[in-house]
Amino acid sequence: MTLSSFAQLAARLATADADMRLAQEAILEKACQMIEDEAKGAIGNYKYGWPQLAESTQQERVAQGYSANEPLLRTGQLRDSIGHVVVSSKEAFIGTNDPIAPYQEFGTSKIPPRPFLGGALAASEGKIERMAARMVEGAMLHGGPNYHELREILHVAKEVWRELKDTFDRAVDDGDESR
Repeated sequence: MTLSSFAQLAARLATADADMRLAQEAILEKACQMIEDEAKGAIGNYKYGWPQLAESTQQERVAQGYSANEPLLRTGQLRDSIGHVVVSSKEAFIGTNDPIAPYQEFGTSKIPPRPFLGGALAASEGKIERMAARMVEGAMLHGGPNYHELREILHVAKEVWRELKDTFDRAVDDGDESR
C-alpha cells in the first residue's frame, strides 16, 4: 500500500486503530470463552491431576445416588455456574457465584484444593496466546498501531496468572506446615 499524503496516513492509522480495538474485544471474548469451557470440562474428572476423592467421600456420593468418583460434580450446579463477562476491551471476569467454589478451588483443612479455574487458565494459556497472535496478525495486516499495547495486555494477564499461582502455592504450603 502506498500512501501519498499525511491525510492518507492519518486515515489509515485511524482505521488500523479501530481494527485493533475490535480485535482486542474479540480476543478477550474468545479467551474468556476458552477458559470457561476448559473449566467446565474439568468438573467431574481428574484432568489436572487432582488427588483422588477420599473413600468416605466416594461412599457418601454413592449413598446419595451420585457416581462414586467424579470430583466436583454432583448435580452439575458448580459446573453450570461458571461463566464470564467482558466489561471492556481490556477487562473481563471469569468465575462462579457458587458458594462452594472457593473451598474446592483452594481447598480447606479437610479437602485438598482442586483448582478448576486456575487449572483452566493454565491449560488455556498457550491456546489463547496462539489465538491472539493469529487475530493480531490479521489486524496488523490491515494496520494496527496498537499491536504493542495488546502484547502488553497479554503480558500483564500472564503476570497476573503467575501471581495468582504463587499466592495459591504459598497458601497451600502454609496449610501443609500447620498440620
